[in-house]
Amino acid sequence: MRYRGEVTVFLTMILISIMSFLLVTVESVRDTGARLYLRMAVDSSMDSVMAQYHRELWERYRLLGLETGEDGKLEEEFKAFFEPYRRAKNWYPMKLTSVSRRDAVTLTEGDGAYFEQEILDYMKYGLIGMIWDGMEEGGALETLEQMKDAEGVNALSGLYDGHTREAVRVEEALEKINAQLIRQKEGWNRGMEYLNGLDGDGFIRQAKDMIKALKQLPSLVNGYEKKADHLNEKLKESRQEFENQEDLSSASRKALEEELDQYEAYTRSDGERRMEIAALEEKSRENIIFLEQLIGEAEDIIDYIDNWEPEDEEDELDENELWDPVRRRFSRYPMLSLGMEFGIRDKEKEGWLERIGDLAAGGILELVLPPETVVSGKKLDQRELPSEEAKSEKAGAGTTVLERGRSGGVRGHSPIDVQNLLDRLLVSEYAIRYFSAFETKLPEHSFYQLEYILYGKKRDRDNLEASLLRLTALRQGLNLAHILGDPVKRQEARTLGMAIAGGTGMAPLAAVVSFFIMTIWALGEALLDVRCLLEGGRVPLVKSRSQWRLDLEGLLRIGAQGRLPELPAKEEGTGLDHKGYLRLMLFAGYCTEYVYRMMDVMQMEICRNQTGFRMSQCVCKVDMEAAVCGKPVFFSGGPWTEAGELRMEVSGSYLEDNRQ
Repeated sequence: MRYRGEVTVFLTMILISIMSFLLVTVESVRDTGARLYLRMAVDSSMDSVMAQYHRELWERYRLLGLETGEDGKLEEEFKAFFEPYRRAKNWYPMKLTSVSRRDAVTLTEGDGAYFEQEILDYMKYGLIGMIWDGMEEGGALETLEQMKDAEGVNALSGLYDGHTREAVRVEEALEKINAQLIRQKEGWNRGMEYLNGLDGDGFIRQAKDMIKALKQLPSLVNGYEKKADHLNEKLKESRQEFENQEDLSSASRKALEEELDQYEAYTRSDGERRMEIAALEEKSRENIIFLEQLIGEAEDIIDYIDNWEPEDEEDELDENELWDPVRRRFSRYPMLSLGMEFGIRDKEKEGWLERIGDLAAGGILELVLPPETVVSGKKLDQRELPSEEAKSEKAGAGTTVLERGRSGGVRGHSPIDVQNLLDRLLVSEYAIRYFSAFETKLPEHSFYQLEYILYGKKRDRDNLEASLLRLTALRQGLNLAHILGDPVKRQEARTLGMAIAGGTGMAPLAAVVSFFIMTIWALGEALLDVRCLLEGGRVPLVKSRSQWRLDLEGLLRIGAQGRLPELPAKEEGTGLDHKGYLRLMLFAGYCTEYVYRMMDVMQMEICRNQTGFRMSQCVCKVDMEAAVCGKPVFFSGGPWTEAGELRMEVSGSYLEDNRQ
């Protein structure tokens, strides 16, 4: 019996085809699974690498930064975290052939924009509620405009404050001229007495003294004219600056316009006096000639008297008759005088007001600090700080990070910037929450951190002084805006100005002095505001009349005593505290330097526990490439081949994907 194998062969071929199809299908599925497994493995390894963020940086400042250390450290850590996935006994045999870091962005890169974004991520999503009234952008914009208005008012008041002093110097120049004219008149009175007493020598001495006084008049007139011309030129420049000032509100601009017009009125009235004063120069020369002729006549009479010899014993010399022509002519001496009102009547009060300005300019710390304050004498070591590294970066190219602005990217990444007022407020609020400021007794090893962020000086004292000067200027501008908007206070200042200048004929000068009084009044109130803030009190940004502390009597008392009065017992009050005003200054002047100085403070603080810590070694984004080699399971049991190599890119970041 013959057996035919066609069916068996046929079935075998079908079985082989089916088995091949099934194995190919299974291998394909396994390969897809391997890819998913590998993606999970590298992503998980990358997450584990990034999870090694610096713990103290997070615990103290709530920022995520991975300290990289030496080159190759990230790659080795990645391999270590990938190893458990490689060793797993599963259907996905593989090995890691290479790992390379394509890029890593540190917190200090991007002109500090990545650092800012770390702060924003925490402040926006990590906190509930903010300590800020009117946190919306509309309120922030209004606050910023109020600060700009205050700074504009203060800048202009500072200019015109100087012009008031120049106007006072003009009046002092007139007083010097008048002093010589009085000397001339007094000399004339004594000269007439000598003539009436027939004392020719005494008359000649007085006439020569009068000539000496008259000879000084031209230089005094010239000095007065120079001061008046200088004031005119400076007023023109200040007027131009006033016209170009864009930060003033309409109310402040209108009030300032009314006050500053008085300066032009003063210079116009002074122009009317100049013709009379200029004429003194020529008149003084004529009077000198007049007196020299009289001196010659007097000397002739003295010679005649000394050489007179009587012809007989009954002859007598009538000296009174001899001196009578000189006396009559001297009585017709054209006396020079100023037919106008001038000068400052109450120099004492004017001096007190000037003294307040000088006190504030000479030493703000001694003036406003609470009595028990111990000012830090610490000097900061700024070497290797992020701000110093940023300044030196690309110095050879003539530019630095702090000078470039925010337009450039970092090795293919686009830096994130603080785009709106709300973001600026959030970063400023972060600084207030995590950095310390002035305290009457600073803890050991601490320093004025917020003041350093604002000014970046090496000495603690210098940072504190700069901060208090800025705070005083801000409060002075806000206070002056209040005075200009309060008709009662403006009238009080005008009344005192009239009393200091003296006389209705001095109305233009009185108006100039009244604006000077307003600026000093605002300064005096500002000094009390700063003292209140440093003692832990609160001061409203914009005051009402009931919240005003200082009257004009108290202002003059400060000038007379050279110190601030004691404040009443601390009340709860309303408004902002000291840190609140520091927040405003950070917000209004926000810039790249502030961001880098925040990094400086963090580095200095963490370095106390970790000497080698550097913010420039903390990364917030890492791009890595991993090459993984696998092999088929169902087709080959041979060695690993490069043909099975699979390359995967992986990114680890603390920034959200839509912000990368």
